[in-house]
Amino acid sequence: MYGKLVITGIIVTLLSGCTAGFRPSLEDYKGSDAARIRAASDGNTALQFYEKQPSGCYKKVLERRVTAGLAILGLPVTGNKKIGMPESSNNKGIFINEFTIKPGQLINVIHYWTQAGYYQNTERAASARFIPQPNHDYDIVVTGSEFGGDSVSVRDLDSSAKIVGWEGNYCPSGILD
Repeated sequence: MYGKLVITGIIVTLLSGCTAGFRPSLEDYKGSDAARIRAASDGNTALQFYEKQPSGCYKKVLERRVTAGLAILGLPVTGNKKIGMPESSNNKGIFINEFTIKPGQLINVIHYWTQAGYYQNTERAASARFIPQPNHDYDIVVTGSEFGGDSVSVRDLDSSAKIVGWEGNYCPSGILD
């Protein structure tokens, strides 16, 4: 009886600090012109891929997670994928995910978080748009505070290179998009 109670207590403690992301993970691009991107495994960050429509607006065609799919007590237990990107001061530590991506795509990096409130919590998001260039290395950097909210940016590891952005309006979406 005592053993079952201890085991149940341990399971409840572990699961109470459990978070799961249900978006599929980003798959690597295999071309020789691939850009590489790195993100810390913690949190909830994804890449959204857009295409310009004949009407001039931009439609989201895909969204893929770049962070861990499961974390227990705040520690990512899935992820930690390294492909040999050079070290950087932007993203360091043992919980890192690195991917290869196709250059020239219209990408919106989006980071989701929950802002605690007095009566209720509110789901928030911060994003940054960019177009990856061939054979460049990028860091996704998420910063923030408990009171100011989170922000996200993309940094090229080549300090002389500039981030190529894109602008435009999103296409109106239906309730099921």
